[in-house]
Amino acid sequence: MVTTDTLDVKKLHKQIGAKWILKDISFETATGDLLVITGSNGTGKTTLLRILAGLLPKTGGQVLYNGAEYGLERGAIGYVSHKPMLYETLSVCDNLRFFGRLYGINSKVTEEELLRMVDLWPYRYEPVSILSRGMQQRLALARVLIAQPRMILYDEPFTSLDQEGQGLLRAILEENRPRTIQLVVTHEPGLLGELSYTELRLKDGQVEQGEFHGT
Repeated sequence: MVTTDTLDVKKLHKQIGAKWILKDISFETATGDLLVITGSNGTGKTTLLRILAGLLPKTGGQVLYNGAEYGLERGAIGYVSHKPMLYETLSVCDNLRFFGRLYGINSKVTEEELLRMVDLWPYRYEPVSILSRGMQQRLALARVLIAQPRMILYDEPFTSLDQEGQGLLRAILEENRPRTIQLVVTHEPGLLGELSYTELRLKDGQVEQGEFHGT
């Protein structure tokens, strides 16, 4: 049975010093949704994701998961940064195993399934340091997915991915749609191809426009 989660952001503000990074951000999304956050550099996109992930405190407003302030437990939130955040001296498989054990998952079957999904199974014994930047980004996706998160936040996930990697990412976004809330920060929404999604466009730290793309 798939749990339906909700995320309700109400009048979210973030101020650093005298500067307002986010002002009066409000939106709702739920399991099954793909919310794509766009906007030029410096509009607060990454700041918004970091607040939702609980990595950065907000100045004001509410972030409600299932009706409660930060009501979705931290382990149920996956965060894909534009940096892979991997241990370069460990092998591909050992990286995945290490992060899996952090979430109480110790399954070689799950490891193999994920590495095949991101097309890294042939490189499972190789140290991460020899992988290309795009291959490291694929492993970062597998690292997040092993925890089976109920919400995934992607910050410029297409960074360094070739066309094959971009296709793999689109497939992952679609496959995870029925069981997760997904938010994607990107400056290239065209890379989402034919996926249906809701676009939340930011300008000067505020919501400029919300628009649905798809059928």
